[in-house]
Amino acid sequence: MSDLDTIVALATAPGEAALGIVRLSGPRTNEVMAALLHPTRALVPRTATFAQFRHPATGGLLDEGVVTVYARPHSYTGEDLAEISAHGNPIVLAAIVEACLACDARKSSSEFQIRPAQPGEFTLRAYLNGKLTLDQAEAVADLIVAKTDLAARAALDQLCGRLGNEVHALQTGLVQLMTHLEASLDFPDDELEPWTLSEQLAAGLVTLEHLNTLRASYDHGRLLRDGLHVVIAGRPNVGKSSLLNALLRRDRAIVTPMPGTTRDTLEEWTNLRGVPVRLTDTAGLRAASDEVERLGLDRARAAINAADLVLLVLDGSQPLSEEDEGLLQTADPMRTIIAVNKCDLPRAGDSSLIPHPSSLIEISALTGLGLDQLETAIAKRAVGPTAPGHEVTITRLRHKEALDRAAEALTLTLQALEDGLPADVATIPLRDCLHALGEITGEKLVEQALHAIFSEFCIGK
Repeated sequence: MSDLDTIVALATAPGEAALGIVRLSGPRTNEVMAALLHPTRALVPRTATFAQFRHPATGGLLDEGVVTVYARPHSYTGEDLAEISAHGNPIVLAAIVEACLACDARKSSSEFQIRPAQPGEFTLRAYLNGKLTLDQAEAVADLIVAKTDLAARAALDQLCGRLGNEVHALQTGLVQLMTHLEASLDFPDDELEPWTLSEQLAAGLVTLEHLNTLRASYDHGRLLRDGLHVVIAGRPNVGKSSLLNALLRRDRAIVTPMPGTTRDTLEEWTNLRGVPVRLTDTAGLRAASDEVERLGLDRARAAINAADLVLLVLDGSQPLSEEDEGLLQTADPMRTIIAVNKCDLPRAGDSSLIPHPSSLIEISALTGLGLDQLETAIAKRAVGPTAPGHEVTITRLRHKEALDRAAEALTLTLQALEDGLPADVATIPLRDCLHALGEITGEKLVEQALHAIFSEFCIGK
């Protein structure tokens, strides 16, 4: 990729900080540095240099700090790149960005602009210049926003090329199968002896199993990237808000002895066993007494329907009410954990009357009794019965859909072989399979899809 505009943007988060970084990339980067630095000096690539930064038009002092340049192609983007490390005052950093853009008005032999970067444009250029594959570029965005150590590890694995390696292994197996299929058509007398039907099927089934294993990791990977949505539900005054506070380890929700204190949904993120969890506290489910409560109940029911997991809270110090029984009857056992709260008080209800006893956990939101068991149960719903190993995990729906198409196409190839169809018929879906896998790493992707992917990034990345 060449002959591009030079782009500039703040690469650190907005707001006050000790330091802030302004990043530039493109063919006029060195020109901008020569105009900004005082005194003008030759910069050594990959060497931090202390300097003052002055406005190119007025000569006014903007700040002093450190600048590091990287010569193409040995940079993040594969282009000439510079990073200006200055004091992290938003006013100072904005002035440095404006000064970089002001260099565009200076006389230059270049026909290309110096302009603000678009979201994700630095990483887009890294991809287009072959510095990153598309799945690695997506991992950059995932690593930045990872909410737990497991989520960060999954993103870092992808950034380091583990997903790409898995895809290439699949492609190698498919190319080998296609080679032997086409050998029977084009080179019947060649030294490469085509596989027998049983060998072709065996090779294809091994690759299909590998494909399906990778596809199955999405259920876990999606939760690592997007988080597990857990809704706390139940009738009024059973301790839902107290449970929210206990899981967060802080007083987030107002708790009073009065039923119906919570009138709206309340959301907070937390880390449970390495899984990012979005906890939603809801209004107590009962017949609404006024319009405000009715709206709160509507939101509560909508949250329950959209949840990955529901914590249905019961009051163990009281017998089951009609409201409790109604909630238990309508609960989906596949995505419900029954939390019997207030187990620090004498038991008044009969737990044998509660359906799905395997999903029942006795807790005390007040004393913390049973919370460790509850947190473990929540995490298991996200990652399975055992903690995840260090296997490759796909976290994006785009990857899952590409793998789904690849598996469907490979299945058609195997079916064609089993039905005794000619080899050239079997290779048609096999090519579709290879194309679908290539979309994951970005080997074949249209420009429109690229812009949709990189628009998710922050400006300076």
